[in-house]
Amino acid sequence: MEPATIYYFTGTGNSLVVARALAARIGASLVPVTSTLTESRVETDAEVVGFVFPIYDFRAPRLMDELVVKISALESKYLFAVCTYGLAAGRSMARFAQIVESHGGRLSGGFGIAMPHNGVGCEYVGRSKRAHMLEAWTRKAETVADYIVERREGTMESSRVLPAILRPWLVRMIPVVARLAFGLIVRGAESLALTASEDCSGCGICGELCPVGNIEMHSGRPQWGDHCIGCFACLRWCPERAISLGGQAMGIEPYHHPDVTLSDMIDRVG
Repeated sequence: MEPATIYYFTGTGNSLVVARALAARIGASLVPVTSTLTESRVETDAEVVGFVFPIYDFRAPRLMDELVVKISALESKYLFAVCTYGLAAGRSMARFAQIVESHGGRLSGGFGIAMPHNGVGCEYVGRSKRAHMLEAWTRKAETVADYIVERREGTMESSRVLPAILRPWLVRMIPVVARLAFGLIVRGAESLALTASEDCSGCGICGELCPVGNIEMHSGRPQWGDHCIGCFACLRWCPERAISLGGQAMGIEPYHHPDVTLSDMIDRVG
């Protein structure tokens, strides 16, 4: 196998465990995309380059799109991408492939791996369903690794959004969605602004975790800036469970992958 590098981004640890598994199978080095943020150009000798990331609003995170622009000699490399998703991947892989193509590369494979939903209403997903997903993803990762090792071409996975939103547990989210919509109508985007409750201990972990430096501590309290990318690592990893969207629960549990530690997350920022 040719030299390989996998660039990854994660907020909950889901994409990190997938990136680790693929790296072990194909002999790739792992690079957090956050380590490239200050670089104007990313040079790599790897002949195989992968991108692993979660889906935000059925798209790759902005940081991944920005990375593609920076990688040198993209056209000469075997490229693949893997997204992790809770509800549906939609056409996120096709969109990411277009971005890669617009900068001279070609995505040889794009895959989606289902992971526990961790957005609005995630508390309504049954624990047995979550446990099943945490076991099942490894089989898909093995299939993807074999595809890469054999240098196959042409697979671009997608999943339909409509069947996903018709799942029975999503019906229980209707009150949450209604509350969210009402807040947006009455208060605008401010109703979803990240905030810390009185339970905040001022530990500063949220600021350490923020991949884009959008959180600063003032008088022992976190203050959010205006360039949040929506990874919600601050919310997921707060030891006091003090962070929320607009002070509302929104059915969000502070989920993070059980095989990823806080140290792993802080390392991916540095």
